[in-house]
Amino acid sequence: MKKWLYIGIVVWGLWGAYLVYYKNWAALEAIFTWMLAGGLFFAILQVYQASKSTNAQLAVELFRELREEKAIGKLRSIYILKPDDFKCLPDDRKEHIDYILDRFQMLGVLVAEGIIDKRLAIEAYAGASSLRCWYQLHQYIKELRNQRGDFGEYFEAFARLSLDYFYEEGKKVKFYREDEKDKGIDLKAELQKEELHPRSLEEIKRDRKRAQAEAKKVIKENKGEV
Repeated sequence: MKKWLYIGIVVWGLWGAYLVYYKNWAALEAIFTWMLAGGLFFAILQVYQASKSTNAQLAVELFRELREEKAIGKLRSIYILKPDDFKCLPDDRKEHIDYILDRFQMLGVLVAEGIIDKRLAIEAYAGASSLRCWYQLHQYIKELRNQRGDFGEYFEAFARLSLDYFYEEGKKVKFYREDEKDKGIDLKAELQKEELHPRSLEEIKRDRKRAQAEAKKVIKENKGEV
């Protein structure tokens, strides 16, 4: 691309010199206008390419983090949690959960924006892990939303993408706790339950709009009562 850019600059320069020589000022003004527009176009293109490069690098770093022993250890500490454990989670376990959720949230954003291929993200890195974490943490996440607002929504959407993908591909996803190695839990079936089923990004946006509309309605009603 740079080669053709340089050729274009040389051609425009020679043509401009020719017009100056013959004092064709109207044509020369048109050339400068086109050059300005072209420069703006290439500036925007460079910013876009730099942004893509930065996002790609971010994706690689994220994938690398999720494959490190540190992250794998934190995932395992989440997998062994039992429902009663959430009643009194130690701080170090909460840190493990936050660490993993932050990375899954970022992954969900990158997939939603088309920066990372959905199939690659699910198959190669975090599809099954996202379902196991959603199964373990869905109630914990919903409780945190009461404190932090729209918490973990892109993670939930990525879990839904993964669930739909494994259904379409006919692949099994099992979840095992230490005391359940003989049977395991079929996550594709378990996550169809209404209280466990992760929402898509479209469903999340729809529910948010509905909640906002209901909140506005309550405020109006309260003002009317006053």
